[in-house]
Amino acid sequence: MREQLRRIIGLQVAVSAVIALLCLVVYGANAAVSAFLGGAIGFLGSLAYARRIAARETSDPKVLLRAHFIGEVQKLALTVILFVAVLILYKGVATLPLLLTFIATLVVYWVALLIVF
Repeated sequence: MREQLRRIIGLQVAVSAVIALLCLVVYGANAAVSAFLGGAIGFLGSLAYARRIAARETSDPKVLLRAHFIGEVQKLALTVILFVAVLILYKGVATLPLLLTFIATLVVYWVALLIVF
């Protein structure tokens, strides 16, 4: 399962980089940085979740359910914190590339889960 998680998160990073490069070519550096930050918010949340659930090597359903619940709460909290940090610290953020790349990482995550599992 860990290899599958690595592939999913790697795909999220790759999609973020590709979108950032496209934004760089079409719209400039600010849009590219904003796009990659949006992608980073998405894949860092996934990484936090993956680390939580991958640490549990048990078949006990209660333990697994608790790990998934805590992982999702941590992922949501980290996502909110990172969005707030980007919006406060990066004054010139281009919100559309930021949000679209974040959404793209979510789409990659869910589509990959449908294919892998």
